[in-house]
Amino acid sequence: MTPSTTLSMLLEAWVADRRGDVRPQTVRIYADTVRWLAPMAGGLTVAELTPARIKRLLDDVEQRRSASARKQARVALKGALGLAVDDDVIQYNPILSLRREKRATGIPTALTAAQVQVLRRLVRERAVQSERFVGPSAHVLGWAMEVALGSGLRISEVAALRNTDVDLEAARISVTGTLIDDEGWRTVRQNELKARAQARAIDLPQFAVRALRAARASQQTVPARLPLAPAISGRGRGYVQPRNLGRTLREIRAIPDMVASLAETGLMPNDLTTHIFRRTAATLAAASHGDLAAAQSLLGHADVRTTEAHYAGAAWRAVGSATILDEILGETA
Repeated sequence: MTPSTTLSMLLEAWVADRRGDVRPQTVRIYADTVRWLAPMAGGLTVAELTPARIKRLLDDVEQRRSASARKQARVALKGALGLAVDDDVIQYNPILSLRREKRATGIPTALTAAQVQVLRRLVRERAVQSERFVGPSAHVLGWAMEVALGSGLRISEVAALRNTDVDLEAARISVTGTLIDDEGWRTVRQNELKARAQARAIDLPQFAVRALRAARASQQTVPARLPLAPAISGRGRGYVQPRNLGRTLREIRAIPDMVASLAETGLMPNDLTTHIFRRTAATLAAASHGDLAAAQSLLGHADVRTTEAHYAGAAWRAVGSATILDEILGETA
């Protein structure tokens, strides 16, 4: 590596250096970022990467892609240039001279109880229409949605639940893993969470227990009922891919009834993603309790400010109480 090494080559070297040091899904994200960032960097060399040029590159990324892509590009550039510093190619990391842009953060979006009921109805209607073609797996989105609403889990954590993680009698789940896409885009279970300290047990409201009970009843084969088999399984009896749940939800959010219901609180169809279930679990309970620390515990956040800024929603306070969630969301029928 020399000052004339191109940024494209430096980025590739950085991804290779990260393998083995970070989780597989993180390497996949890095590699995907480099895939679209390298062509945008053109033939810039390490020696030409001044703070001003880096800023222009980041501005171009945001204009042509998104603010989120800008953040990903900044991470990649910081890491790649740090590698150049380690190899004595440059004396300092020029990206450290750039000021971080402070962006206004809006109120986190969440569904109201009424919107949840509309969504439940539409998900159920779609499942009934599809069941004769695909069998019980037509209900997978509905089951996963109820568990996410009742637990505040990420959809990838819901999909990673195994039979051994679910105690239906105690109405409790153990959260120990998540589904990830490896570098080959294969969905696999990672036996740890986004943050290693997030492993926890969660008491579920009855509507979530009913969903898990229905999912278990659909498991007709011996392999599907083994302790390490998925608690919510797809058509092939394997883990449900979170991206497939998201695709089904995108179809439902375009239905006129759903569009109209969202519009009542100023939400657009694009706001309805699987992640909104996690925010909704925290926000809906706020109307009855107001204990932000309980929501922090439910969501597994290390810092309560993360809960407040990104998950407490319009009510700004939340609680992870199974009883309160049952009172607010009530019956699934």
